[in-house]
Amino acid sequence: MTTVVKFENVGLRYGTGAEVLRDISLRLDAGSLHFLTGPSGAGKTSLLKLLYLAQQPSRGLISIFGHDVVTMKRDMRPGLRQRIGVVFQDFRLLNHLSAFDNVAVPLRVRGVEEGRCVNMLANSSIGWG
Repeated sequence: MTTVVKFENVGLRYGTGAEVLRDISLRLDAGSLHFLTGPSGAGKTSLLKLLYLAQQPSRGLISIFGHDVVTMKRDMRPGLRQRIGVVFQDFRLLNHLSAFDNVAVPLRVRGVEEGRCVNMLANSSIGWG
């Protein structure tokens, strides 16, 4: 199975404070399904920020799609981020658009041709019911 995300002994601290994440090691394989749960303040948002490249770890190794994101040059990150889909808790859907069109917005903003956009979403693992 292909590994999509790999964390090895990752730690995260904000400023000079205590580590908010300590010694996190995990592996997420392509096609797998995972849930992230825990009480408020447990570090869920911090972990997600590391996953979608909004935050750099204080230590450890993070590999996403086989790329070492810790040592990756800053200008390489946008291309990798485009392969990561994130739906935030306060997802802010555009009320005048269908669910399909809301999901298609980032593709259209990137200039993906409409036919390819429809094909990509139709072939995704999202159930359009």
